Order: sequence, then C-alpha cells, then structure tokens
Amino acid sequence: MINMSKGRKPKPTAMLKAQGTYDASRHKNRLEADGIPTAPAVQSANETFEWLVKKLDDLGVVAEVDAMALQMLSDAWEDYQVARAVVKEQGPTYATTTAQGDLMWRPRPEVSMMNAAWSKVEKMMVQFGLTASSRAKISVEEKIQTLDDLIE
Repeated sequence: MINMSKGRKPKPTAMLKAQGTYDASRHKNRLEADGIPTAPAVQSANETFEWLVKKLDDLGVVAEVDAMALQMLSDAWEDYQVARAVVKEQGPTYATTTAQGDLMWRPRPEVSMMNAAWSKVEKMMVQFGLTASSRAKISVEEKIQTLDDLIE
C-alpha cells in the first residue's frame, strides 16, 4: 500500500540505516533494495512494458488494471529515449540564420520534447514506487507463491 500523504518524502531504508535512524518497529515491511542496477538498454515501449510488469509483479505491487498506466509510462519512456538520442547525437542547439543574415543559435525542439517526456516518466515512476523515496512508502506483505507458503 502506498501512503499518498503530503509532506516530506520518506528516506530510503538504506539511508536510514546508514544514518543510524532506522527503527525496525516503524520501518517494517518496507521494500528493500535488491541489488545494484544496470543501465537500461534503449527499449521500445512494448519491451519497457514487459520489463516493468515483470519487475512490479516480482515485488507484488502490480495488478491487471495497471495496464493503461504502465503503457503510458512505457510510451513516455520511449519518447524520452528517442528525443535524448537526437540531443546526444546532434547537440542541444542548432544554428539558423535570422532575416538580417546573422547566425543565431536556437534550442533543438527535441530538448523540450525530452523534458516533457521526462516529466511524465517521473510522475508515473512515483505512482508505481519506482523511485527510492516512493518505494519507502510501500508496505509489502510476503508474496504467497504456494500452499506451503501459507502453512509456514
């Protein structure tokens, strides 16, 4: 369950432990970090969607009704990657000539496209607990895989 209350963003569990302020009675059932991330490869929206579904299902925080929102996140991520590739290849500005014949530098349109897509991605990531501070808000119960999990 995600706590959507306003106020200060919660600190990730690892940061609390490093600062010596972790309290097991207050911070129990938080999602824990599960390894060092690797840089994501450039992916199509469908590849991103499948990756997200698998990761979120492993955490036990995704449902079938999340499909549309996950597709929106995946599409925005693809838009970001495409615009970012253009900016990396061609730079953030381009030269043009004014009516007076002077050279003028303008921001490349892909920069604003990239920023708009990033804003969408960032908002959707928080909704699914895909940032360190938003994960700190998620309380997870043990995922039941088999009947033996219930008995133990």
